[in-house]
Amino acid sequence: MIKNKISELGNEQKWNHNITLPDGTQTSPGKQTSHGKNLVKWQRIESILNTLNLKNKKVLDLGCNEGFFSFEMAEKGALVSGIDIDPLRIKKANFVKSVFDVNNPTFNVIDIYSEEFKNLEQFDFCLCMGFVHRIPDPYSAIKAIGSKTDTILFEWKALKQGHHSDSIAMFSKKDIDNIDYYGTEYWLLTYNALETILKRNNFKFFYKIDDPRQRRAILVASKKSNKLFDKKDQIIHRGRIMTFLSHTKKYLKTIFKIFQGKINS
Repeated sequence: MIKNKISELGNEQKWNHNITLPDGTQTSPGKQTSHGKNLVKWQRIESILNTLNLKNKKVLDLGCNEGFFSFEMAEKGALVSGIDIDPLRIKKANFVKSVFDVNNPTFNVIDIYSEEFKNLEQFDFCLCMGFVHRIPDPYSAIKAIGSKTDTILFEWKALKQGHHSDSIAMFSKKDIDNIDYYGTEYWLLTYNALETILKRNNFKFFYKIDDPRQRRAILVASKKSNKLFDKKDQIIHRGRIMTFLSHTKKYLKTIFKIFQGKINS
């Protein structure tokens, strides 16, 4: 029966999170090697959450998707509210919750730009996984989040062009995703671009983890100090020269293809 329901919900919308249910059934079985997959993301952030100590803390899982991270944080003793703009994602999250037969976390359809979001309570911590590059107006969204919490963890698809210290945002070249509309990419930001927005909204402490291979960046920001911020950033400083050489290589490849095409014609 559970497998049939998973299949039914998957036909409405493809499962994103791979969640293992009590009977061993997985919602989205298969390889979990990409840094965009929830199990890999969890491996990258779990030690950070342990340092922040979420026990008995009120946590907002913003863009919670199908709830994997909400359930994991609830296991650590957090009181979790998961919200997402996509009703089908929330439908699946609530199905998983019913299978686990738990009261915590809660899941609701809420738009971050809505009055309903403004009326939410205050939270001790906010988790934003795969969120920043999927919102059309990151500045307004981050300002809204900052009004609800003092500490945020962002994981996002960072801008590949440019150096970490450059405050750059580039609009995504990808088309609107007609199959998964809420999965559409908008702005790709460098670390410093996101950090600059946060500083303008009174965040003072930052901790960064780089991902040079797939460029899934992690940035923890807070308005108050924590022992997490005593740690050294895990940033690979490739430097501007390496960035320049990388871009030059791409441009030369493009020129070669154009030149080769002219010869063949």
